[in-house]
Amino acid sequence: MMEKNAYDEPISSGKYEPPSGLIGKYDNVRRLWEDEVIGIFLSPYLEQLVVEGNKIRILDLGCGSGDGYDLLMGVKRQNVTTSQHDVNVINPDLIDTYLGFDINPSLVAQANAIHGGSRGVVFQEMDFNHLLSKFDDEPPYDLYFAAYGTLSHNTDDETVRLLSQIAKHSRDGSIILCDWLGRYSYEWQPLWTKDMEQNKTIDYLISYIYSNGDEGEKEISSFPLRLLSSKETLAIIEQSSIDAGVQIETEELFDRSIFMGRHIDTAQYNPCCKPMRRALNSLLEPNFRTDLQELMVDYVPRDGFPELNDFYQNLEGCWNALVRYTMELLQRFDAEELGRLPGGGGEALDVPSFLRRTQRVPASRLQSTSQTSTTVTARSALKKAMLEMETVVTGASALNIADPRANIIEPQLCYCLRQLEMELQQGEGCGHGLVAILKVHK
Repeated sequence: MMEKNAYDEPISSGKYEPPSGLIGKYDNVRRLWEDEVIGIFLSPYLEQLVVEGNKIRILDLGCGSGDGYDLLMGVKRQNVTTSQHDVNVINPDLIDTYLGFDINPSLVAQANAIHGGSRGVVFQEMDFNHLLSKFDDEPPYDLYFAAYGTLSHNTDDETVRLLSQIAKHSRDGSIILCDWLGRYSYEWQPLWTKDMEQNKTIDYLISYIYSNGDEGEKEISSFPLRLLSSKETLAIIEQSSIDAGVQIETEELFDRSIFMGRHIDTAQYNPCCKPMRRALNSLLEPNFRTDLQELMVDYVPRDGFPELNDFYQNLEGCWNALVRYTMELLQRFDAEELGRLPGGGGEALDVPSFLRRTQRVPASRLQSTSQTSTTVTARSALKKAMLEMETVVTGASALNIADPRANIIEPQLCYCLRQLEMELQQGEGCGHGLVAILKVHK
């Protein structure tokens, strides 16, 4: 009987369940795309905090089950060498205080169960909108962190008041990360409007965590979440700065998860969506080969929104061109024709004609710590990604260990698609998340 009962605890903990990166809250895209994108943009600011030489104080607003702690501990330094193994910007030894607040007691209990043993880490139940007024005597924090749509739970007035309180409480150089749902995500294209007073919220369902068909067997409650464009976001930040009497500078404003937001696969708000997230999860799954045709985006334009359609169609064109090129690389390598591919030997790649016009868009900060925004063309971003995949396929296809396609080529294709998104996004609210990184100046 003792042996029989010995398995009860691990089973009840959930850690005895079969692992899968294909579905659920912590799917592959969440961990290896979305978390990583936030980390890439945030990395130079965390590095600056480390350079200052003091232990870091972090306030996590809407901490949930402590996911922010894992995200921040996993942020990589910029410009590391291949031989280095210790590449994280911060580690638990650099933390003075990590204080998380959430209104949900079950999530707080889970956060403490997971991370409560870490030094300086505490999670408490509290509405973060009523929190800072009680911390006037507390030292300021170096990072105020509100990720994954946290501030979409607020009205604009509540967010202005919160950011104003944060600015007053902070020190010179404090960093604030904010995250809202993007107003112009393709996931809810039917809600797009040019009148900012309309469709300000969405009745949001957390149905995406269930396997296909399971959600129909459960009663899922909806709740309102604020949708924001870049214009609305910047107005909130400006008003917060005025009310606080403190300069809040917008360092970064970027779209996250454009073609793979949580509700792309459910198609609950836009029936034109196809299950792109599932295909990307498959790319990142070890020992699992993906039908690359499932990665092809089929964007359906919305009448009356020419600028948004142009952005989406340019990204769609780059995305699909890279997927097609990768399929061609695989097929021609099998036929021992790789050396005769367009681009072989350093020749010019066959970039689709729709990209021949120059569209200047914000560049990612992957290769630069400069505060000054640079620009790249869609053509050059695509060309870089195609060259990367040519190198990967050429090298990996010659290997005979394990499954090079599933374990090397497909993950790298996913990372190249991620890079395309980062380089071509414009921070207009076209992703599932619209993320702002702010710096306080006093």
